[in-house]
Amino acid sequence: MKSIKAFIKVMQAMGKRCIIYLTAIFFMSSGFAMFSVMSSLLMKNVVDAAQSGRSDEIAGIIVFNIIGGFISIVVFALSSMVYNVEAKRAYSNLCKRIFHHVIRLPYTYYEQNHSGDFMSKLSYDLSKTGSITGSRFRRTVAPLIQVGVFLVPMFMLSWQITLCLVGVNVLMLLINGLLINPIQNVTKALSKTNASMTEKLSNLLQGMEQARMYETGKDTVEAFIKENKTYEKQSNKRILYTACLESSNKGFDLLCILAFLILGIYFVDKGYTTLGSLTAIYTLYGHFSAQFILLGRYLPELIGCLTNAQNIFEFLEICEEPACCNKIESADLTTDKVADSMVRFENICFNYSDKAPLLENFSLDIKKGESVAITGPSGCGKTTLSKLMLCLYPVKSGKMYIDNMCYSTTDNSDIRKKIAYVPQEPYLFNESIMENIRVGRPDATDEEVYAAATIAHAHEFITNLENGYNTYAGERGNRLSGGQRQRIAIARAILKDAPVILMDEATSALDNESEQLVNDALRSLKNSKTIIMIAHRPSTIALADRVVQM
Repeated sequence: MKSIKAFIKVMQAMGKRCIIYLTAIFFMSSGFAMFSVMSSLLMKNVVDAAQSGRSDEIAGIIVFNIIGGFISIVVFALSSMVYNVEAKRAYSNLCKRIFHHVIRLPYTYYEQNHSGDFMSKLSYDLSKTGSITGSRFRRTVAPLIQVGVFLVPMFMLSWQITLCLVGVNVLMLLINGLLINPIQNVTKALSKTNASMTEKLSNLLQGMEQARMYETGKDTVEAFIKENKTYEKQSNKRILYTACLESSNKGFDLLCILAFLILGIYFVDKGYTTLGSLTAIYTLYGHFSAQFILLGRYLPELIGCLTNAQNIFEFLEICEEPACCNKIESADLTTDKVADSMVRFENICFNYSDKAPLLENFSLDIKKGESVAITGPSGCGKTTLSKLMLCLYPVKSGKMYIDNMCYSTTDNSDIRKKIAYVPQEPYLFNESIMENIRVGRPDATDEEVYAAATIAHAHEFITNLENGYNTYAGERGNRLSGGQRQRIAIARAILKDAPVILMDEATSALDNESEQLVNDALRSLKNSKTIIMIAHRPSTIALADRVVQM
């Protein structure tokens, strides 16, 4: 039942183009089958004409069948092109849907789930799901369509022989069906093991320094090897099931040939059919039997891929971040405006799940152009406050405002446009420094990027690099020092040109020289921007117009 639901969702994901996709498969399969039918009828007519002495009709029979075969090939070729286009389109749309969903998931999802888990979904499960429309479904349904095409002339030629052959092939299909559940189960196990392997590999690569220095590195490698051996055993089990499928199919194929020869000789001897009809049925039966073998082989594989599709659609069912995470449905909700306020918190209450309140009736008013340092002991809620400002968590109660916009009535995207965020460990993409700064505003000109870098005291060190602004930052910016990364992050924030700059411990991990350069960049922004600094270093706190102790 779950597999059927997963298949329906795969088809629904194609939208209205699903009809075009299915029609293309039908004509593609029918055209291919009709070519075999025309070839078999050619054999029958030639044998019958030769037996009855009507050799003068053979030329006309050949021409008629060649025309029919040519039409079949054209239908097959055109349908095949349409099918391939629609199959690739379906996979492309599914990929886009997955990636859009990944971006829109709540921030809490990434805090509660390992990146290796959804990396496995994006690679292994998504690839298997894409193969459903790419080949698995066609390979399963095409034999059924072709069997239907073959059965019409076969029943017309000799319904007795055809009925016996169908019975033997149906029995073969039922026996193959016994392997569906084992293959489905081992497919689930392979997907789960693959996710675990991806997670351990991700841990190893991201923590390479720790892995080299501590015993945990060896433990992680050994755990990966153990999971790899489990994956190998599960793969071998699947290979065994596939081998059983192949063996049973070959055995039944031999059984059907023997049954056909015995029945054919009997029916020709009794006059129930002609030698030409028997020849045509034998020719068609080769194709007919092959389709049953393919169906028995590909149906379990399709079921296995539908198991991966279930994982994908379960992932897609995870609720996305709401457009307004602080939305309050209340008729008497008012948005009070204070002319000189940029950021305001009114009686904010927040707690993580069932834990004790972290913020309780917290209020703060930050004026336009003001620089405020928020300090306090670890765990008091400083970073949580910044995440509430960025709409990463919804508040439990209270009101929040930014630039006279109430969080309760404004979309997250509009609020985030007002804030340029500089975290403690800024993320740099493995792109050029120019593109990393341009993240702040993708349509910015090169001159605007240079100006932002100059204000952030980053222009000088960037121009001294071998390729200047075209220098690649490396993965997570590992080709640059901590101070350089931080100044690029500030340049990115400056380029965004948002009225509020939010800095979360942006200088805590820097040396004195780098901290001084970052602080110089902040001084140049004072009064023109509202700056909120979560900090504990005295030199950074000294930059603020006001200090708020939490």
